[in-house]
Amino acid sequence: MKKTSARFDPESSWAPIDARIATEQDSRCRQLLEQVRDHMRHEIRGELPELMGTLVDEPRYHIWGAPTEAGPKGRAAVEQFYTQMIEGGGNWFHFAIERIVVDHGGVITEGQMRQRVPGDAVAASGVLEVDGEPVDPLATYLSMGQILTVWPAAEDGRLIGEDIYLGSPLLARLVKLEE
Repeated sequence: MKKTSARFDPESSWAPIDARIATEQDSRCRQLLEQVRDHMRHEIRGELPELMGTLVDEPRYHIWGAPTEAGPKGRAAVEQFYTQMIEGGGNWFHFAIERIVVDHGGVITEGQMRQRVPGDAVAASGVLEVDGEPVDPLATYLSMGQILTVWPAAEDGRLIGEDIYLGSPLLARLVKLEE
């Protein structure tokens, strides 16, 4: 069985953004970087009211790379999306950001998304085998995939939503974690 050396540290997800904030000279770009960092921090920590506070009144999300475009549209749908994500533990991820692009209209982040997934959820998704071995419903797996997120921003600095581009289907690259 393959072992992974991929680090899983959700709280370090925004460290590259903090590093970029420290060197950003443009105040608008710095404001948008701070908003993205705060959004990620609140999402990972499961702080729903603060998370929703980073968004415009009627945010729009697009998730590209699934069979069709998906993503919640409107405040109620986005809040329900995050509520379900937090209740299910899907907000506990590590985004290893490799690239950041920022201008006055928004921020783009690219890197590897890592998320712990219970074995029973892997099996329920239809994946029956990982690295040539049957999925263990009692084990935990690490899902890894490249992701690019466009974070468009309104004039007041709040995020309009997220345009997420998946480099591979969810659960396409899994490794079983050692206990």
